[in-house]
Amino acid sequence: MGEYDTLIQAVAASGEDMFWLGPAETAQIERLQKLLDVKLPTAFQEFLRSYGGGGVVGCEISGIENNDATIARGGSVLWGTEQCRQRFGLPRHLVVIYFHEDEICWCLDTSRVHDDECPVVSYDVFKQRVDRCLSSSFREFFIQYLRLRTN
Repeated sequence: MGEYDTLIQAVAASGEDMFWLGPAETAQIERLQKLLDVKLPTAFQEFLRSYGGGGVVGCEISGIENNDATIARGGSVLWGTEQCRQRFGLPRHLVVIYFHEDEICWCLDTSRVHDDECPVVSYDVFKQRVDRCLSSSFREFFIQYLRLRTN
């Protein structure tokens, strides 16, 4: 998490407001995986263990709130994924990590695991399909997310 921490400090130094949901225990991450019936990639599990979710205010990455995987409200992985499954036909192998204004939906594609990582994709809620790959892994996605906010 050292590289993340350095970038997070740079984002904070640039004046961006940030907040984090707080670390999630391994048991809660495992509980989330059972609730969603998926295996989360290692980098995302590490992110949840370290930060729980959050980021730059207004464009936070979904996570586990208050170290409780069952909390299903805005900002939680469980809520975003369940909402998109019910309302927008989100396939079961996609896990929402960012959902904004019922339009923007970014997901982990757990059907395309390689070396215990999977791509981050954009899901078009209107056409109900993946429309593009954003990053080859959550790790790459999160680094990009932070670097964009330090420039």
